[in-house]
Amino acid sequence: MTTVEASRPDDLGPALRAERLEQGTSQLALAEIAGVGRQWLNAFEMGDKPSAPLDMVMRVADALGVSLLLTRPVRRAPGNLPEPVDLNVLLDRFRQ
Repeated sequence: MTTVEASRPDDLGPALRAERLEQGTSQLALAEIAGVGRQWLNAFEMGDKPSAPLDMVMRVADALGVSLLLTRPVRRAPGNLPEPVDLNVLLDRFRQ
């Protein structure tokens, strides 16, 4: 069984959308199987439903045959930010 992982509420819909597309299922077909409205599913997949009812989210996951893994977001201390990345250096390395 595939596991879909998300660390923020608004990442869950897009992650399930990616799985739906990978399976080749239409939004309308998934909405019917999961028992949710297509418009609701569209908004959820776009990340516009961060407070979506858990039962609806679980029906979508079940209809896709996936399990969900909800992880804690990585929080950084204010003074503990990663070093800036020089994109030009990375592009030069890529072109070599």
